[in-house]
Amino acid sequence: MAWSTPAPRRDLDLFGRIVSFAVLLLPCAVLGGLGYRTDLLPLAVGAGVQAIYALTLLRAYPVWRPPVSASLIILYLIALAWLWIPTRGSSDWAIHLGQSVLLLMAVALAAVHDLIQTGAEPLRRANKWCGRIATRVQWPRLLADCRALPEVVALRGTVLDEVRPVLALLSDPRPEVQCAALGVLEYRPRWQPGEAELVMKTARESDEPAVRAAATYAMAAVDSADLIGVLASFLRDPASEVRIAAAEVLLWDAEARWTFAREGVREAFSDPQLAAEGPLFTSGRLPAAAMADLITWAEEHTPLAPRAILTLVEQYHRDLTDGDRPELASQLALMTLDTNSAPALRVELAALLRDHNLLSADLLDRLTNLDQPGPIRLFAAEQMLRINPHESDGVDVLRGLARQPNREMALSVAGVLQNLLGMDLGLPPGEFPPTNSKLAADVTRRVLLWANGANPDQIRPTPGPMAGLQGAPRSAMSGARVPVPPAPSAPYPPKPSALPPEAPRSRGGSSALF
Repeated sequence: MAWSTPAPRRDLDLFGRIVSFAVLLLPCAVLGGLGYRTDLLPLAVGAGVQAIYALTLLRAYPVWRPPVSASLIILYLIALAWLWIPTRGSSDWAIHLGQSVLLLMAVALAAVHDLIQTGAEPLRRANKWCGRIATRVQWPRLLADCRALPEVVALRGTVLDEVRPVLALLSDPRPEVQCAALGVLEYRPRWQPGEAELVMKTARESDEPAVRAAATYAMAAVDSADLIGVLASFLRDPASEVRIAAAEVLLWDAEARWTFAREGVREAFSDPQLAAEGPLFTSGRLPAAAMADLITWAEEHTPLAPRAILTLVEQYHRDLTDGDRPELASQLALMTLDTNSAPALRVELAALLRDHNLLSADLLDRLTNLDQPGPIRLFAAEQMLRINPHESDGVDVLRGLARQPNREMALSVAGVLQNLLGMDLGLPPGEFPPTNSKLAADVTRRVLLWANGANPDQIRPTPGPMAGLQGAPRSAMSGARVPVPPAPSAPYPPKPSALPPEAPRSRGGSSALF
């Protein structure tokens, strides 16, 4: 082992490190002391040689554990032979004591080495720490904090090869003990047959979200297709902490495991109860196969498509922020213009480019072409009017969209006109009114009048019933309509996803995209 190469270290306290150094330097001390006592030059030379070898192992501790223990046993045997050869026939008690110390230490180190190699010593230490966990009385207030207890941290480095005592703790009915045992197994790299299945059984039967989340982290490195599918099913767990844990562990070697997890991810995206959850996998990178699936799912129905789009945009946003893919901006611009992509995805990608100041004037102009879907043209027109409220191209696009027989589109156009151009079209503050409401029909009529060239003074609310008919029955009020209250003075706020409240940016943008 080279001096410049740090050896693997284990967590030891100060006393353990002192003992490790003492065991390592003992042969050098024995030879040096006997060489001083007997004035024998070979013993002094042997002490120097032992010191040189000790320096090579000085940075590895504890030295009584494999693989360092095997080298240390050889050093003790060399020191014993070095002491015995020049002192044969000597009757000095100190020499016999030094030989016995070196021999007994070599035998003891060999016994410890064999115990550790056979698993007896790790099993003893695992049973000790498991016993402390099982007999613990005071527990943290938060169940999830049981995974960070000192006993759990100490036991985690002990059960790399022997996990049976920890699995026995899973049968304890106390959720604190189960959570601590599962914390020991977090991100365990190797599983024997049946071990991961027992952890999965515990997760399915537990009513505590912290226990299910700890079990999810414990199975992060499983490679079985069935177990990966079960992990993906936790993306639909009622508890948010379990869903977050499942999303994190599925990114562990995601490129190799996406094939087994994709159906579970699709079911989570399609769950109506989780439609408002937002994007998944916000803490890592998805493989290329996953990104391709998300692009395909963006063309599906709600709620699958919206969550897939949000996850895609989150991944692209992180890539643009990191700057590791300089070609990504051009690729996103091409996807925004691609007529084969889902319109909702294209709108979100255009908004992403805008947020990163990558929406060039040329791209914005091409998004207003007649071959583009209505949502894309509406987004482009809105951005033009944000940059310049007197932009005639943006107004022309809005007029064309307002003439379409689509009440939802008419309400969106009304929101842009009222918010950006200051036209009072009767929209109340807050969200759009329902499309089948009387107010929505009235706003649609006003937008259509504006699109057909009516003056702002001609766009007025529908008149109420005539005077003198207030008390008449409804059958006598033929043709009368319910009066609409005057429109409030506050402008209609834009939708959060399409009209973020930010300062207008220059149309110059990044023209290098095209």
